[in-house]
Amino acid sequence: MEGAVMPHLSRSTTAERIEPDLAALWRDVVRHGPVARAVMSNLIVFRQCGGDDRTADDPPIASMLEEVVARHPCRLIVLDHQRKAPGENEPFAVDIGVLTFGPERARYGIERIAVRSACAEVQLPSIVRHVVRGDVPTSVWWMEDLSRVPPLDAIVGLGRQILYDSRSWRDLRRGMTAAASLLGAGRRLDVADLNWRRLTPLRQALLHACAFAGIDDICRGPLRIVHRPEESALAWLCAGWLRSRRRAAPGVQLAVDADARRDAVLTVEAGHGPAALTARLDSHQVVVTLPGDAPPLTIPVPRESEALAVAAELRTLTRDVALHQAIASALLGLE
Repeated sequence: MEGAVMPHLSRSTTAERIEPDLAALWRDVVRHGPVARAVMSNLIVFRQCGGDDRTADDPPIASMLEEVVARHPCRLIVLDHQRKAPGENEPFAVDIGVLTFGPERARYGIERIAVRSACAEVQLPSIVRHVVRGDVPTSVWWMEDLSRVPPLDAIVGLGRQILYDSRSWRDLRRGMTAAASLLGAGRRLDVADLNWRRLTPLRQALLHACAFAGIDDICRGPLRIVHRPEESALAWLCAGWLRSRRRAAPGVQLAVDADARRDAVLTVEAGHGPAALTARLDSHQVVVTLPGDAPPLTIPVPRESEALAVAAELRTLTRDVALHQAIASALLGLE
């Protein structure tokens, strides 16, 4: 990826001046040479903040957001929200910018609108609708912990896709409940979980191993999932996926245990005795030990930054049925 060829331009403005001031910034940008205005979607980045909390302007967060939009050009709308009761409204700050990327002969730019709001939740749609472009799809990146800050219908209802990371959940059951609420009847929402993406190599390895070894279905025998203590969300997503398999026996035994002594991030133990199958996921690879004399199956784990994973999910606007089923099944298992 090419870096920016000129300093990013930005300025403070008001809600009424966002579009005119963005147009003025674009005129300043093109004085340095031709640049394409790139917008594949709207991306609403939501963060809930207090008076002293860090905002999306902090260098680590700002750098990650720039890496995301460089790979997935969009109108970036960063909403740092401080919850207030109705009638306790305070002035909110707006900063706008044009970020440019690419080599001199193929430059492109995106628009960044950062809003720091302090108002009641019911007023958020009027703030966001004012800056969302209607000719492209809208994604919502919920940077907060769903188990601590459940998704707001006022924001989620504006998007076609919602992206979150269950790895940050402090309360697993509350997080799964919040995620399940996004799949409710009447919602047409593409749900993407970065933690679920981490599970993809293990799921692929198990499916390939079953096909290679001629195992009809891994879910027919007893199952045990062992995980690091901090990976409970990943383990229960895996458990939900296994439970939701179409041919899984209703009474299948499935245990999920934490073990700090294990080196692997996640281990799936299926069956027992000579027919046992074991799959181990670590940060580098998945190794599946097959029954009998079959050689182990090894699948590498792609190494990608959080920004790269986010950009990839934003480009994939689709209904992930397997994730939906895994969430519903995991929630049943946690009750």
